[in-house]
Amino acid sequence: MISKEVIFISDFFINEVMGGAEFCNDALMKLLSPDVKIDSLKSDRATVQLVENNLDKFFIVANFFQLAENVKVALAKTTYVILEHDHKYVRSNNPSLYKDFLAPERQIQNKAFYKNALAVLCQSRKHAGVVQRNLLINNIVNLGGNIWNEEQLATLENNMGAKKIIKYGVLQSNNRNKGMPAAIAYCQRKGLDFKLIQGKPFPEFIRDISQVETLVFFPQWLETYNRFSIESRILGCKLITNSLIGATSEDYFKLKGNELLDFIRQNNQNLRQRWIKLINNSEIKYFPPLDLPKITVFCPLYAGEQYIEGFLKSMQEQTIFDQCELIIIDANSPENESQYIEEFMKEHENVIYKRLDHRASVMETENMAIHMATGEFFAQACVDDRHHREYLEIMAKHLHYHEDIDLVYTDCLQTTKPNETVETNSSSGAYYEHSRNEFSPENMIKCLPGPMPMWKLSVHEKCGYFDEGLSYAGDWDIFLRMVASGSKFKKIDIPLGLYYFNSEGLSTSTENQIPRGKEEAEVFFKHKNVFGEANYNKYKNYFSQFIRNENESTT
Repeated sequence: MISKEVIFISDFFINEVMGGAEFCNDALMKLLSPDVKIDSLKSDRATVQLVENNLDKFFIVANFFQLAENVKVALAKTTYVILEHDHKYVRSNNPSLYKDFLAPERQIQNKAFYKNALAVLCQSRKHAGVVQRNLLINNIVNLGGNIWNEEQLATLENNMGAKKIIKYGVLQSNNRNKGMPAAIAYCQRKGLDFKLIQGKPFPEFIRDISQVETLVFFPQWLETYNRFSIESRILGCKLITNSLIGATSEDYFKLKGNELLDFIRQNNQNLRQRWIKLINNSEIKYFPPLDLPKITVFCPLYAGEQYIEGFLKSMQEQTIFDQCELIIIDANSPENESQYIEEFMKEHENVIYKRLDHRASVMETENMAIHMATGEFFAQACVDDRHHREYLEIMAKHLHYHEDIDLVYTDCLQTTKPNETVETNSSSGAYYEHSRNEFSPENMIKCLPGPMPMWKLSVHEKCGYFDEGLSYAGDWDIFLRMVASGSKFKKIDIPLGLYYFNSEGLSTSTENQIPRGKEEAEVFFKHKNVFGEANYNKYKNYFSQFIRNENESTT
């Protein structure tokens, strides 16, 4: 028995819109009744007060375009699930626009709302996987199907075995996501004689579909499930389609006719039991959690006592810090950073602290850390910079899912005040200059990876390690070597860190301007083929001055 009453929130219900989502919602409510008391509520009528007056209820949130933001926040006080229909975790509602279904970070929305739910209920294995890769949440449930009511199943059964009098059929729909133009273009290109199948009430629509031998259907976005494709197979239709139908990822999609109809009937009852257990919070079978590759975070340390507490706090607050290792190499600093680090290590076993007995260069310590690292990914983090709490998670996500990318970097806010945070700072929205451009070999005239990149450790097998003979331009040099050896970089399109412009820093002080310029000139001329002829000609005079100055000084 159900101990909780349910409030079902959606933008529209079946009496208003006859769409796939509305059919699914209506079938679910009918399947759960009369054992479950369900009150339907349109999303634009939901208020904070209503939520707070019903904290003991179980909320099912389906389509929620019209749900107010403060109501989403208020729902966190309740037990609620999201019945995911239309990819409302991305602003475009269409993850298929993006390579590998991975949306740019600026496209991600409603992340907290999804994360705070008891469960995010997806309708197919493919749907669940795409939600997971974009949000990196572990509360996903794959329902593995939709619900058809008995009347709908009877209609399907009654139309099985109908004579196929239409050779090819194309679904007529003004909804551009359903891909009618693409299907028509395919038929015309192949010389297929097709007929448009109009949208009608369910019995008439199924009758028309049953008469089609082959349906041509090219959805233009990722269909979370797609009831139409299942109905077509039950009716014995062949299907010419693309890779954007979630239902095809389920093992039972290979069934057809009576076998598939029987499976759907049985699956209705399975889904009913799963929903009842979910509402009772008695059993939830979550989608397998995603394990990102292990990340090694490296911090070179010298004279950083005034920054170390803030840095460690920034690391501790990382959403996946417990899945990483932090390597700190102390180049014989004259200050007392060790007391803070050792105290931090009492609570965190994933920290490795190595103090040297000599002043090693940053490039030397980078190579030490790379050889010590046990992670697959390597993140560079300076002690005086600060990081967004999802810095490691988001960077690793894009590096993991893009197999052709060896390094990711991000926009960084920039401040001249020490120990500010990403959340509270005086940057006024100003960005660190070098990382502002998208990646291309030509744009590597600036050191795009900037102060907080992450890369695959395996890349060193083809490009080597940091040049320990360089004191200032070693990072630019190795990243150029990566590009020269064929590596591609990707820029994350939101700021994930705060760069501290320290006027006394190794790479920023005026005192080091001449030797730093000489090193950068050497790197520039060494890698001139990476930048291309136009950039070489544009900047060669600038870098030549440091070589001339060095020669004049020697003379």
